[in-house]
Amino acid sequence: METDERTTKIRRPRWLADPARRRSVLRIAGLFVGLALFAVAIYFAMREREEFAKALEALRDPPPAAVALVLCSILVGALLTSLLFHILMRRFARIPFWEMAAIIAASTVANYLPLKPGFVGRVAYHRVRHGIRATHTLRTILEAIALSGTVASLFLLSLFALRTLAQHGFTLGGHPLEGEWALLAPSVLGLGVFVPRLRTLAQALLVRQGELALWTLRYWAVFRLVGAPIELETAIVLGSVSVIATLVPGISNGLGVREIVIGILAPWISQDSVSTPQAVVAELVHRAAELVVMVPAGLASIYALFRHNTRLALARAATDERADG
Repeated sequence: METDERTTKIRRPRWLADPARRRSVLRIAGLFVGLALFAVAIYFAMREREEFAKALEALRDPPPAAVALVLCSILVGALLTSLLFHILMRRFARIPFWEMAAIIAASTVANYLPLKPGFVGRVAYHRVRHGIRATHTLRTILEAIALSGTVASLFLLSLFALRTLAQHGFTLGGHPLEGEWALLAPSVLGLGVFVPRLRTLAQALLVRQGELALWTLRYWAVFRLVGAPIELETAIVLGSVSVIATLVPGISNGLGVREIVIGILAPWISQDSVSTPQAVVAELVHRAAELVVMVPAGLASIYALFRHNTRLALARAATDERADG
């Protein structure tokens, strides 16, 4: 008795078969995971009501110098990010620095939205406006991510090495080794500027080093805003770990991850008495400061880019019309 052998295919869901749909689903999932982690951090912070109230009370009369340092460091950090991509992208096209700064500010604001449209918009803008392939734009973004991880890791490893040496009695010119020297560690790799093939990445690394050093100063200042001063060595750890947390794939800007990590890590490593509510509130203040600086800058940048490209399009149309006439 003959039987027909039929191969049965297991149909995958449509979102798995379509790469674009799959990425969208994963980004939405990442958004919900981030929101869930964010809610968990707030919940644990509010469980200690007295400490939570203490942190909020400190915000009523914050040190003006600390406020200025936080806001200015975010703005200067955005400019350094623009300089970083200006360096990396010049291998593929000449982009004016002001335009790169506007693109970075605009995409930063857009990336606060679900599905991170700023990333897609950036790739499309460079393709249409500057003729840069999407693969080249993606390459620079991956390089920037790798540089962030490299600098943050060097900060942490060198800080650990300096603390270990200090515990064993090593000194520098008779003075104890300070952990703040860790901020200079990535400069060793910056010597690659003297090697032609490594010059671009080395220059970008030095810029990223300056940007991540600003993250350290920002955490040092933001904890003062909530009445929980921390030493600079602790700020180096928090800044470096926070930068690494923002690199978690699928979760925009480390939403929820940063709050959880800072809330757990700050009370554990700080030599001063920092509570979990104070640490979580400090990170919330940090995020609020980012929005205060970057949202107006991003919206103004979107408008400036629109006006600039409109003028270019009109000028190009007028040139084509004269040529046809």
